[in-house]
Formats: sequence, C-alpha cells, structure tokens
Amino acid sequence: MFVFGNAEDVFTMAVRIEENGNSFYAGAAERTKDPKIKKLFEDLALMEEGHIMAFKSLRSRLPGSFPADTVWDPEGLAESYLQASADTHIFTVEAAKSRLENVKSPLQVIDMALQFEKDSVVFFLGMKELLPDPQGKGEIDKLIRAEMDHIRMLSGVAKTLAQTGIAGIF
Repeated sequence: MFVFGNAEDVFTMAVRIEENGNSFYAGAAERTKDPKIKKLFEDLALMEEGHIMAFKSLRSRLPGSFPADTVWDPEGLAESYLQASADTHIFTVEAAKSRLENVKSPLQVIDMALQFEKDSVVFFLGMKELLPDPQGKGEIDKLIRAEMDHIRMLSGVAKTLAQTGIAGIF
C-alpha cells in the first residue's frame, strides 16, 4: 500500500518541502547583517519559489493514479524509501526553523541549509522512482540538479567562511 495515498499527497509533500525551504532562507536573510550572505539567502528563497511552481505545474500534468501499476516495485521499497525520507525531512525542517532562533553565525545557518538541501535531494530521488511518466522523471531530475546546485553554492560559501575565519554576525 502506498503510505501517502495518492499523487496529490506526494506532490503536496514536495511543495511543502520547497515552501519550508523558502521560509527558512527568507528568515535567514532577515537575520543576517552581511550583505553577501543576505543576498545568497534571498536568492535561495527565490529559487525555492521557482521549485514550488515547477512541482505544481508537474502535478497538474500527471494522472491521478500514482504510483502507477506499471512501476515495478513488488516489495514496495520505493514507497518505503520515500516515506522514510519524508519523515526525516519534515523533522529536519521543523527543527531547523526552531534552531534558526538560536544561531549565532551564517555558517551555522549554512550547515543547516546544507542538510535541508541534501534531504530534499533524497526525497526527490525517491519521488522520481515512483513516477510512471518519463517526462515527469526528467523534470524531477532538473529539480534535483537545482538542489544539487544549492548544495554547491552553500558549500562554497561555507568553505570561504571557514578559511577566512569570518563567521559573520546574526
């Protein structure tokens, strides 16, 4: 049995992940005083808005039955994988929101953001496995690559901050 119930549930979860990311980055941008870091967080918040629209668009084009019977997963491993990553991701996002109140540096926020982005990639990989539509899988791949770009961006900034010893002020 598919634990989410239907396609709408899965896409609702994906949109929620992106909305949480948008909220997280917008909150981080508000708190930081460093203009470069602030711009990074603002840009990431905007990118998450684009992902929200992409998931909503993709959902509107897919059939209501999801996963399709044509997806070969006799043991339900893809479904279990997706559920486990969703459970972990929700906890991580909620915990990150509350921890944002206690951070003292942009580097701490970047570390949380890196975990958030990695969790997003894991969830979207599981989601992709359940899609019956090759075009939909290609679109999920684009979103996965975008999340991986976020990881590269954040990692680069984290490395620079660590090397320069500039932790910034929140």
